[in-house]
Amino acid sequence: MKANIDRAKWFPIFILAVILMIIYNAIDNIAGITSEISRFLWVISPLFYGVLFSYFLFTPHQLAERLLKKAKVQFFAKRARLFSTLITFLLLVLVIVFIINIILPILYTSIVDLINNIPGYLEFIMDFIDDIPEDSIWATLNIVENVTESAGNVVMQIFNAALIEQMAAGAIAFASEIFSVVLGMVISLYMLLERDRIIEFFKRLSGAVFRNEKVRVRVHQYMQQINKVLFTFIASKGLDSIINFVVVTTILLIFDVPFALLLGILAGVFNFIPYLGSLIAVIVICLITLITGGFTKAIQVFIPLFIFQQVDANFIEPRIMKTSLKISPILVIIAVVIGGAYFGIVGMFLAVPIAVIIKQILLEYISHSKEQDQIKQ
Repeated sequence: MKANIDRAKWFPIFILAVILMIIYNAIDNIAGITSEISRFLWVISPLFYGVLFSYFLFTPHQLAERLLKKAKVQFFAKRARLFSTLITFLLLVLVIVFIINIILPILYTSIVDLINNIPGYLEFIMDFIDDIPEDSIWATLNIVENVTESAGNVVMQIFNAALIEQMAAGAIAFASEIFSVVLGMVISLYMLLERDRIIEFFKRLSGAVFRNEKVRVRVHQYMQQINKVLFTFIASKGLDSIINFVVVTTILLIFDVPFALLLGILAGVFNFIPYLGSLIAVIVICLITLITGGFTKAIQVFIPLFIFQQVDANFIEPRIMKTSLKISPILVIIAVVIGGAYFGIVGMFLAVPIAVIIKQILLEYISHSKEQDQIKQ
């Protein structure tokens, strides 16, 4: 009996000591661990892109499948899933061909022109700074000197030889990322085709792992909520971002703003970040318009962009999503900052749905705990 008591006394201490040793070794080798995590994420990136594309393509795929099931020709009706996948694949190929042949050449030209015109834009900024009165608050805060120094650093970096090596490494990484994206598209089509089997597999897996019926039901509820949040965010935000890209690009083309396509893509991409994304895109677009076209054109562009933002936020996006993510703007800012600090641009985009998922799980856990406390009382 005494041996059992001693074992019961020292076992938690032993477990705590092991945990502390693991934490210490993890902190001591944090660089290696981070490197391995990054490598693992890079390896599974095609699967990540596959999940991403499958959420985005699910709506058109499901629509095509429903239409084919209603077809009078039984050959197509019985194979609705297969033919809807083929139709989705063909649409995807057409979109890729359109992007490669139409969008990319214009985008490449815009980027080259923007880089070539950087010295002229810097000169415009310097002339604007020279016109600031010496007794202005901008001068007393040493903003003029800081901007001048920053502009000089930008010019030095542009012509720095080391930058060429960085650009070459970036080009290689970009090519690798393109391969992952293409492979992810192929994976997404297989996921759409075999989605029933995939869902059934995870149900069987959860049944084998979680023997307790209540735990298994709760895990299924969590998975359904996660699936709903991801689908709402990726598919709905994706469609809304396409609308943003088309409308913003059209507005910029109407006002003959340089780099209209590039700035329209910027607006569409940043639209994935709730609250902050559209604001950042509008600020960047107006600043570039101010530099390239002057104050009057910047105001002319700002007004329709602001009106469209309000219409999109209050009418278009709620109709597309049909349900709100119900997340505080403060939580959005915190999630975006943390996601961007650790995982870059991808982290900024995925920070919000992940934050919503964590919030939902915590709320479910708190609600479940309250129910258990009420039962005990």
